[in-house]
Amino acid sequence: MGRYALFTGTYNLLMGGIKDFKRSFNNEEDAYKEIAQTAKINPFIHWAQIFDKKTDKTKVFHIVDKKVIERKSNGCPKQSAESMVKAVIDFN
Repeated sequence: MGRYALFTGTYNLLMGGIKDFKRSFNNEEDAYKEIAQTAKINPFIHWAQIFDKKTDKTKVFHIVDKKVIERKSNGCPKQSAESMVKAVIDFN
């Protein structure tokens, strides 16, 4: 199994898991080429992810009008422990 795992799907509901796995690649470029080819021929695929098994990092892509668009992430907003505790208390 290659270092880069490719996942694709119609709806990104975080419910497919391993069912969304398509195949693995030895390099990221080949995985991206597969996404680009899929975008051209499969109108039902709307998202793709390339997961680097060595670094545990994921690149997320949206497919719109047969074009592949990488989603840039700013990461999770940082919260202080106090604000998280307050949010839990307010929720209850």
